[in-house]
Amino acid sequence: MHTIYIHIDETLDERELTALKEDLQHMEAVSDVEVNARLPHDMLVEYEETRITPMAILRELQRCGVHGDVMPC
Repeated sequence: MHTIYIHIDETLDERELTALKEDLQHMEAVSDVEVNARLPHDMLVEYEETRITPMAILRELQRCGVHGDVMPC
């Protein structure tokens, strides 16, 4: 498993963060997503690196109307 830190460009409220988290968790190779309403631009995503790439996760965010960047941990 790998974990990536994603910085979300948009400011999302708690409901939007929860919906985004649930959407990403439905991706087949994503095992966990952590968000915090007090830090609405930060997201940690744990995924199986042999089955999915960080770019695929970013594309899913874009499909949801959110723009993000993978940041160094």
